[in-house]
Amino acid sequence: MFTLPSVTTVKTRVQENWKAALTVALISIPLSIALSIASGAGPLPGLIAGIWGTLIGSIFIGSEYNVIGAAGALTTVLFAATLTAPLGLGAAILPILALFTGAIVFIIWLLRLERYLYYIPSSVMYGFAAGVAILIAVGQLFDASGLSKLSRTGHLTGDIEKFFANTDLVHTPSLMTFVVFLAFILTFKRFVKKVPAVIPAAILGIVFGYLEATYFSLDIISLQDKFGTFAATLSLPVAWDGLIAILKSHEALKLVIEVSGLIALIAVLETLITAKLGDKLTKTESSSSRELLGLSLSNFGSGIFGGLPTTGVFIRTGANIKAGATHRTSGILAAIFTAIIALLVLPFFSFLPMAVIAAILVNTALGLLELEKFTEYWHHERESFVVAITVALITILHDAGLGVGIGAVMALLIFASKIAHGRFDVIWNYSDGTQEEIRRERHLLIPSEKTIDFASYSIAGNIGYIDASRHFNNLKVMAQSHAVPAVIIRFRNLFSVDFEGTEALSDAVAELVANKTQVFISSASPHIEKELVAYPVFKTLKDQGCFTAKTTDAIALIKK
Repeated sequence: MFTLPSVTTVKTRVQENWKAALTVALISIPLSIALSIASGAGPLPGLIAGIWGTLIGSIFIGSEYNVIGAAGALTTVLFAATLTAPLGLGAAILPILALFTGAIVFIIWLLRLERYLYYIPSSVMYGFAAGVAILIAVGQLFDASGLSKLSRTGHLTGDIEKFFANTDLVHTPSLMTFVVFLAFILTFKRFVKKVPAVIPAAILGIVFGYLEATYFSLDIISLQDKFGTFAATLSLPVAWDGLIAILKSHEALKLVIEVSGLIALIAVLETLITAKLGDKLTKTESSSSRELLGLSLSNFGSGIFGGLPTTGVFIRTGANIKAGATHRTSGILAAIFTAIIALLVLPFFSFLPMAVIAAILVNTALGLLELEKFTEYWHHERESFVVAITVALITILHDAGLGVGIGAVMALLIFASKIAHGRFDVIWNYSDGTQEEIRRERHLLIPSEKTIDFASYSIAGNIGYIDASRHFNNLKVMAQSHAVPAVIIRFRNLFSVDFEGTEALSDAVAELVANKTQVFISSASPHIEKELVAYPVFKTLKDQGCFTAKTTDAIALIKK
């Protein structure tokens, strides 16, 4: 039963977490504004997400440390959505997408479907993040070079073509501002670990923008120049009429559900991954189910108040942990501090040059581009490297949703190909007392240099119709070679077996027995054993005492 904490407990939690909360709030304000602009929404919807999305998410999520808000991983999907929004809604579609995303995540939570999302490998997400990183970075060409008033095409090649068609309009002071601030951020990050670089960059950018606008005009475009005068607010109008129109239009509804589904998929995966990384740093264990409930309610809250779709954000979560957070109180206070600071100082952000915003976003893009992972894949798992690169290229050149979808299908096919070969390990035990271990070979070869005393054949994972034939063929090779007098089939790491898998095993064991090979079954779990003894050959072996709890017991029987 839920009970409210005592006043003393609340006071203690506030005292322990307010510093971390303030750090997160100071990061959240400039970052939320920058990500909101990159999403095609102007500066305020991201800030709304950083207030209401973070507040509601922090109350209900399963992790004590995860911080939910606007995220770089969603920006390209959201920007594309504003360009293709049905019924001419434009940026007004984004709060509606947050509401639909909240509903889809709620369904995932209700049906506990998140367990299936774990089958989407990390290579897909790293590839997607790399593609998004490149799109974010290229998208800053206009703001970094003083071309902020030119509209973007929403496509990589289109943006690059448009930029080079207007290079004669590049504004040198803006470009220099971008270069200096990006260099400052990267240098600050390298030498100062305790303070996130986005905080001093935003402060210095505001001061520089104010001085430039007041004392020495260099015609550098600021937030105010591009978006007009804006003041802090805790809510923005939502296009409820547009939502009703979407619900009445089959085509519009289909489009919104497709985009929201992609956002939900990215948000769920990123939130769960961020929570797990937080658990790893803090040696804690969060609830995946509650994480999704919090994510769903966070998106509902952000959408109702006119904000962007939200997801778990590791930049803020990592800063929260490093700043000493001990409880979800930090996230709750971070949302409150974000609201208070925004209400007090947001007008000053109007002086922030767009070139500085571009530098902040390029830094965010660099954070998404984890090249060490690609290096790791290249050296240890080439299939994952191919998947990641494919997802990145499709995301960059065509569509993020298509990239993630094709990547997931590729990963599934690779997985199916691997298990089709049957995962097995063999230990050849020779009569001279030596051993030879063979791991995950494609084909089983019987050694001929030494006399085999017995073999230990281990099967891991599951046996199904795809890989059953591999194990059948391997055991048949042993039976027909007459070089293996005894075989221990080890099931310690076998977790499931279907009808065709059990049937194939029984046929293989029958072949071994018919060829006078001793067969022992070791380490089978009760439910695996129950499946096996339904077949006469296994029932006979059990009655003969050839089922053992440990492999060492079977070895002892062989050596009697």
